[in-house]
Amino acid sequence: MASQALAAPVSQTIESAELAMPSVLVVDGDAKVVGHCAAMLTELGYPHHGVTSSREALELIARNPAIQIVLACVEMPGSGGLARIEEARVRVGDRRPVAAIVLTERPTAEIAIRSLHLEAVDLLSKPLSFDDYSSALRRAMRYLSARAPTASPAALNGFGEQLTRLVAALETKNGEAAAEGPVTDQQIAATLRLIIASRGMRGRYFPSELFADPAWDILLDLTRAALEKQQVSVSSVCIAASVPMSTALRWVRQMTEAGMLRRWTDPKDRRRDLIALTEQTATHMREYLAHVHNQLRKM
Repeated sequence: MASQALAAPVSQTIESAELAMPSVLVVDGDAKVVGHCAAMLTELGYPHHGVTSSREALELIARNPAIQIVLACVEMPGSGGLARIEEARVRVGDRRPVAAIVLTERPTAEIAIRSLHLEAVDLLSKPLSFDDYSSALRRAMRYLSARAPTASPAALNGFGEQLTRLVAALETKNGEAAAEGPVTDQQIAATLRLIIASRGMRGRYFPSELFADPAWDILLDLTRAALEKQQVSVSSVCIAASVPMSTALRWVRQMTEAGMLRRWTDPKDRRRDLIALTEQTATHMREYLAHVHNQLRKM
């Protein structure tokens, strides 16, 4: 059956895949299932496409870089939806992540295990429930967010300069330099604890994925460790970043390459690496926290 457009078609000459809302591709041999998915996608506000053959699916994915979520039926003719997802990821390579949602009429342990190996974000059983479908799409968005390209080393090199500019802005009030007294380590530590606690409290009121900021969380945690004279392992700081381990490790690597962090093998346990702020980054963080403390004191 020919490909069925399920909504206003997305341009085939899209120049960038960095769209606010990724497109969803539905791949199912049953046109009724494709239409059912279309109705839910329209209601949820996702741009989308639908095809009833694996060949069309692969061609569309290669042609349209906006497609980043694929719903594929396991019972597709031929090798099935799981193989199609694997093939699609091979074709796009590292250029863009593809979140997979697996559809099936008969869920089995074998399908579940294969879906896990494929890093599928969900396995849905037909007929599809709107709530389950919506939840799967939210998980797909979190998957894509966690695998978004991190900042380049060149961009990270300017992070210290940004902190310096922020400090300068905090020093000035109404265009005049504000008189500030010396700030103790205890006051610095108290201000840091307040910032970390306030960031943690956001999760009580808003979805945590809205505020993924691994670079800043890493800097805050390593500043805390320095003030408390603690040694921190790479795995520990990755957990503090509140993003998937693979994403946190990419940030650690790029921040180290940019000269913001220093990393070395633990002499007492060579199976793990330790990590800390470089001297320059530690100075920037201390100056930033000192000025935040002084501004809070003036309120």
